[in-house]
Amino acid sequence: MNTLTKIFASTLFLLVALTGCSESEMPKEGVKYTVVETPTEGIADVVEVFSLGCGHCRNMELMLPEIKKLAKVDIDQVHVTFNESAQYAAYLYNTAAIQSNGKPAAELKEALFAFVQDQATDLDEEGRKNKLGEIFSQHDLVSPFDLNDEQKEQVYQQMTSANQLEQNAKITGVPAFLVKGKYLVENGAHDSLEDLANTIRYLSDKQ
Repeated sequence: MNTLTKIFASTLFLLVALTGCSESEMPKEGVKYTVVETPTEGIADVVEVFSLGCGHCRNMELMLPEIKKLAKVDIDQVHVTFNESAQYAAYLYNTAAIQSNGKPAAELKEALFAFVQDQATDLDEEGRKNKLGEIFSQHDLVSPFDLNDEQKEQVYQQMTSANQLEQNAKITGVPAFLVKGKYLVENGAHDSLEDLANTIRYLSDKQ
C-alpha cells in the first residue's frame, strides 16, 4: 500500500468513525422525542409546560438555567390548565407573567411554588389573599385580587392559549418541553441534563 493509499484509507476510517459517533448522539424520534399531530403556531421556540402545583416542576425550575446554558436556547414557560386547581395556580402565575414581560423573577416563582405546594392548604380564604398580596407586593406587582379589567383579560388570554397548546400536544403530564410547537421531548428517556439539553438543542436547530 503506497503512502497516498494509506492516507486515503486513514481519512476514510476517520470519517466513518465520526459519522458513527454523530449518528449515535442524534436523538431518535419515538425515543427521545415525538412529533405531535397538531402543531401550535406562534409560540416561543422552546417552551416548558409546567405547574406550580407540581413537585417535579419545582425541581426542574432549579435546573432550567443549566439546561438553557447547555442547550444554548432561551426557554419560555406555559402553565397548564388541566383542572380547577391547575387553573387557580395558572391564574397566579400569569398574573405575575403579564406584569413581568412574560419572565417572572426566579425568587417570585419560588415564592409561588411554595405558596401553592406548602402554604395554601393551611390558610383560610382571607389568609391566602393576604399572603398572595404580600408576595406580589414584595416584587412591586399587583395582587391577583387587584387586577384591572385589561389585566384580567390578558391573564384569560394566556390561559386560553395554554389550554389550546395542551390539547394540540396532548400533554397530560408535566414538566414537558415543547420545541417549535411540534416536537415533544420525552424527559424520561434522558439520563442527564446534558442529554436532555442535547435533544432540545437538536430539535431547536431542526427544520
